[in-house]
Amino acid sequence: MANLPFRGAVLDLGSNTFKLLLAEQAGSILRIHHEKAYPVRLGEGVALSGRLQPSARRRALSVLRQLQRKIRAFHPDQTLAVGTGTLRRAKNSKSFLLPASNILKKPIRLLSGHEEGRVIALAARTLSSTKSPRFHIDLGGGSIEIIDSLRPTRPKIFSLNLGCVAVRDTLLSQHPPSPHQWIQAFHSIRNALKKIPVPTRKSHATFSGGTGHAYACLIRRKNMKARKLEGFSLSLSTLESLILRLLPLSLPQLRALPGMPTDRASLALPAFLVLRETMLRLRLSCVQLTTHGLRYGVWLDSLAPCPIRKIVR
Repeated sequence: MANLPFRGAVLDLGSNTFKLLLAEQAGSILRIHHEKAYPVRLGEGVALSGRLQPSARRRALSVLRQLQRKIRAFHPDQTLAVGTGTLRRAKNSKSFLLPASNILKKPIRLLSGHEEGRVIALAARTLSSTKSPRFHIDLGGGSIEIIDSLRPTRPKIFSLNLGCVAVRDTLLSQHPPSPHQWIQAFHSIRNALKKIPVPTRKSHATFSGGTGHAYACLIRRKNMKARKLEGFSLSLSTLESLILRLLPLSLPQLRALPGMPTDRASLALPAFLVLRETMLRLRLSCVQLTTHGLRYGVWLDSLAPCPIRKIVR
């Protein structure tokens, strides 16, 4: 009798969005049944106060109850939930983790920055359409992970508190920012990135995170499905043009831009600035978007019964 497909659920409890992946794997084929990012803004205010805000906690737990109903209806063989930057940083993270674990009926695995980077890099190396990129950049709400795979068996992983929510809350809270605020943000981000050695030669890189979706939507001036953006190229020159376009706008004007995702208006400028400075530091003229982020890395690392050769949606 043939083996039944393995059914699994992965929840990435991120700082800005919760991402749910429901899939089944038969042999080397991974079939996606449900894949979606749910805005929650769990990390709102954490970079300033060091604590999860009550309203953000309530909002996140409400979304989590909805997602648990979806997971239960799918009947997975195994469910894994992981927490990242905001839950690492918040002093009161247990005030979310304990009730969240009760909702899911299982503990939530809190990833260190190094572990998050390792798992993200696994997905990028294994599933990205870009061949043999040296770097992978993952920009979340609470942190940015930069993985240098010059030596793939021993990658160097850098995790910095430069997530787009953290940068917005601490450095770019005004829309538009004042000249002083903009210069201060620019220097703070550039100084934080000095922890990363400058490569001696130009190289290729992949990029993951909602920032890539926002970039594509603003360039095309229309909403695009994030899962269809695999391999989409983000160029440094176009990114700089976008920053200049967004810099003088108020929050209502940002929200009114054609293509602007509804949950990204206040985050686009800080996210684009962090990405721009990261690309300059790594001597990158462009990065290739990969839609296979942390949740796929968790699947490969902890759930996959064998290597994945093909993904079917």
